[in-house]
Amino acid sequence: MDLTTQIIGHVLDSRFETIPYEAVERAKLSILDTIASAIGGSDDQIAHFARQLGALSGGTSECTVWVSGEKLPACLAVLINATTARAIDFDDTYELCINGCHASAYNVPPALALAERDPSITGSELLAALVMAMDLHMRLARSVTTNSLKTGRDNMVAVWGTTAVSTKLLRLDEEKTRNAFGIAYAHAAGEVQMYEEGAHTVSLQQGLRARSGLESALSAMVGFNGPREPFFGKYGFYNAFEPEYDPDLLMDGLGSDYVNTSISFKAWPTCRAMHPGIDGLLQLRARHNFTGEDIVSLELGVNHLVAESYVVKPREQKWNPKDPVVARFSLPYVISVAAQHGRVGIGDFRPEALQDPAVRRIMAATHIEVDPEIDRTYHLYQNSPTTVKVKLKDGAEHSIFIDKPFGHPEKPASLADGVRKLKACAETSMLPFSGTQLEFIGEFLDDLDNRPTLAPLFNLLVGGK
Repeated sequence: MDLTTQIIGHVLDSRFETIPYEAVERAKLSILDTIASAIGGSDDQIAHFARQLGALSGGTSECTVWVSGEKLPACLAVLINATTARAIDFDDTYELCINGCHASAYNVPPALALAERDPSITGSELLAALVMAMDLHMRLARSVTTNSLKTGRDNMVAVWGTTAVSTKLLRLDEEKTRNAFGIAYAHAAGEVQMYEEGAHTVSLQQGLRARSGLESALSAMVGFNGPREPFFGKYGFYNAFEPEYDPDLLMDGLGSDYVNTSISFKAWPTCRAMHPGIDGLLQLRARHNFTGEDIVSLELGVNHLVAESYVVKPREQKWNPKDPVVARFSLPYVISVAAQHGRVGIGDFRPEALQDPAVRRIMAATHIEVDPEIDRTYHLYQNSPTTVKVKLKDGAEHSIFIDKPFGHPEKPASLADGVRKLKACAETSMLPFSGTQLEFIGEFLDDLDNRPTLAPLFNLLVGGK
C-alpha cells in the first residue's frame, strides 16, 4: 500500500477507543489553550482587523466568533478565531523538530466550528478527530529535515492538518477525503519573511490555512476532485518543495504513537525560542533576590540558529522594537522585561509598554552570543537551550543553563495550568468574562469525552454577558 493511501486510511480509521488516554487529555489542554489565547488576544489590533475582515463578507449565521459573539459562515469564523488565537503568540507549539509548528491553534478552530455547525458531533468524536489531525500535522512538520531559516518556507504542511480534522468531522468517505487532501495542496503556503519583518501575517497565515483546510474538505464534499498524489507524486509537495525529508518521521508509529503529547505549553506570550531565557532569568531573579535596577549587564548564550534568527536580527529592530509583533519576537526585549518586572505578560507588548525606560536600559546592556557547546549539541534546532549570565552593581555574577523550560513535554503543564492561563488571558479580553463563566469552560472541556454535544460550549465563549 502506498504512503498516501496509508495516510488516508489512517484518517478514516482513527477512532476514540484506540487513542491513548494521554493523547486525549493533551487534546483537551490544546482546546483550552487555544481558547485562552484567543480571549487574551481579542483586544489586539490583529484581532480587530480579523473581525473587520469577516464583517466585509457576512453570510449565513453558522458559527460563533469567539469573544465578540458575531455569527458568520463556518469558514469565516474559522479564519477569525484561528488568527485571533495567534495574535499575541501565546498558543502552544510543537518544538521537538527542526522547524516546529503551532498545531493546536490551527486545528482547534475548524474542529469547534464544525461541532457548532453540526450538534450531533460528540465530544469524543471531536477529540478523536483533533488528536488524529494534530498528530498528522506534527508528523508532516517533523518529516521536513531542512531548516526553514535556510529555505524561507515555513510549515507549508499545516493545511493538511486542518483538512484532516475537517474531513473527519464532515464524515467524508475515502474518495472525498483523498480529493480534499489533493485540493488542500492548492492552498499550501508558508513563508518566513513574515517573521523577518514582524508582519501581521504571522497570525493571519494561521487563520488562512485553518480556513483553507475546511474549504478543501467542503470543496471535496460538493464534488471537486484534486490530485491523488499531493505528497509523493512527481510534482507533489515533497518533490516540489521539500525534497530533503524523512518518510520514517512521518509514518513510523502512525496510528499508535500520537505525538500531540509532545506539544509544549507556553507560560509567556512570546516566541517559544525565548522561553529558556525567560525561565532562566526568572529563576536567577528569585534565587538571588535582585531587581532590574541592580543589573549591569545580561549575557545570553544560544545556538547559531537562534543567534542568526528573527528573534535577534536585524539588530537595529530587535534592540529597538517599535511594534508589538516585533517585540514578541525580540529576545533582547523579552529578556529585559523579565529582568525588570519579574514576569512577562500580555500587557508588556502594548505599544506604550515598549518605551519603558527601565526595560530599555537593560536591553541596551544585553548581549546575545553563540555558546559553542550549545551549538555543538543543538545545532539543528531553532529553539535551543540558553545560558543566562547576570552581572550586578555589587559585583556579583550569577548564571544558569536552561534546556527544558516549564511547559516542555518533560516539564508538562496540566489542565489546571490551562485554566489559570485562561483566567489570566481574560484580564486582557476585549469583553469581560465572569469567573463562573471561565470555570464552566474548564469544567466542560475536562469532561469533553462524555459530552453528547458541544452546543452548550459556544455561549460560554462570548464575553460581556
